[in-house]
Amino acid sequence: MLESPSLDALMSYAFECAPNGAVIVDADGIILRINAEIEHCFGYARQELLGQSIEILLPERYRLAHMAQRLSFISEGQARMMGARRNLSARRKDGVEFPVEVGLNPMTTQQGVVILASIIDISARAAEEAALRESEERLRAVMENVVDGVLTIDEQGIMQSVNPAAERIFGYRAAELLGRNIAILMPEPYHSQHNGYLANYRRTGDAKIIGIGREVTGRRKDGSTFPMDLAVSSFHLAGARAFAGLVRDITARKAAEAQIKFYAEALQAQNTELQRSNQELDDFAYIASHDLKEPLRGIHNYSSFLIEDYADKLDDDGRNKLETIKRLTQRLEDLIDSLLKFSRVGRLDLAVQETDLSDVIAAVQDSLAINLRERGVELRVPRPLPSVRCDSVRIGEVFRNLIVNAMKYNDKPVKWIEVGYVGAQPLDGEQTDRGKTTFYVRDNGIGIPQKHLDAVFRIFKRLHSRDKFGGGTGVGLPIVKKIVERHGGRIWIDSQFGEGSSFNFTLGSET
Repeated sequence: MLESPSLDALMSYAFECAPNGAVIVDADGIILRINAEIEHCFGYARQELLGQSIEILLPERYRLAHMAQRLSFISEGQARMMGARRNLSARRKDGVEFPVEVGLNPMTTQQGVVILASIIDISARAAEEAALRESEERLRAVMENVVDGVLTIDEQGIMQSVNPAAERIFGYRAAELLGRNIAILMPEPYHSQHNGYLANYRRTGDAKIIGIGREVTGRRKDGSTFPMDLAVSSFHLAGARAFAGLVRDITARKAAEAQIKFYAEALQAQNTELQRSNQELDDFAYIASHDLKEPLRGIHNYSSFLIEDYADKLDDDGRNKLETIKRLTQRLEDLIDSLLKFSRVGRLDLAVQETDLSDVIAAVQDSLAINLRERGVELRVPRPLPSVRCDSVRIGEVFRNLIVNAMKYNDKPVKWIEVGYVGAQPLDGEQTDRGKTTFYVRDNGIGIPQKHLDAVFRIFKRLHSRDKFGGGTGVGLPIVKKIVERHGGRIWIDSQFGEGSSFNFTLGSET
């Protein structure tokens, strides 16, 4: 049977294997004994510390003061803890300082009074506490500076914290709210509903109060109410369920929304009235142009009859005046036909279908082949055009009008017109047309002065005399603009006076 260890052996073993550092010093502060944890903690070998003054384990700036404290402690003879609530530093062999917690116990032995010191390295704990303090400071800074109100309540609805933004929103000081029920900040019926929600939660655990972005009504200290967004979340603190509410005063936003709604409704009413007015204008133009043609035709015919039947009775001046009447009535009839055609563009339904624009351009080119050849104009199509959803007849009119226009207004010895497209990036760089295919008809003609770029799309507007550059009624480009806009697109011009123009247009969303 093995012999049982002695009590001294057990005590020695416990001292050596203690998880905390342990050191015994005499009344003069000389180290008599250390355990393995002291070696590990301070980085000294055992023989380097035995017989040394305990102050070797302290930063130099504390050593003198520590000697006086050691003598005072021995005279008092009372055990105590040090470092738990104040910074207490030790020093390793390599000079690195670290925080410690020390327990001191005086003991009387045959050799006199000795002190047993228990030393705990609390670096990890201190780092955690520092990190926690930093987090708390950051949280406090956020709570104090966030623009939204933040309140926390317990399960009974009693307010536990209120940030400055919540004070501003509700008109209370935090001291007036802490310890009071959150229902004070709610008017009826929310006051009763909120208490019901909390009671239901306490009874069933069903947190129906929790929501994100709910729009509710708040009540200020002065009794006035206001709309607010409320988001509520639950959390556990010290083992108890609690709630955090994030509130935002949306009075200004609601007022802005009401203003926007008012203007939107007014704009819608104006658009409706404008559509009605435009329809009436189209109807009037159609009816007026149709009805005006009959008396004009009569004036033209009777002028012809007078010239034919009474030519021998009229002098040259009389015949010239009748010829002028005929010419003017023909001119007016052409204008009425143009007006009638323009009004029809707004009245006809579009026959939209998938259309290969290369086929459209080929048809237009065939129909204009003789005019192009007679005028000596080269029509270029650098690459096939894409297929789009459109009314092929109307878009054919667009290309035809633009090509005819480019032929007429060109005085160069070598004339050319180019038809093509660019994808996704408009020629004028406007954000509204990004992502759309932009079609163009370019020429090297006379160009258009910048100040007249918008004027060319006004009906009956001509930049030159009636008979110059082949004449015309001034309706072709307005018709082009109307067809493009009926397709949901936009048309604009890039031009250099004297060098040429590029008519660019899109067709609705990505076509």
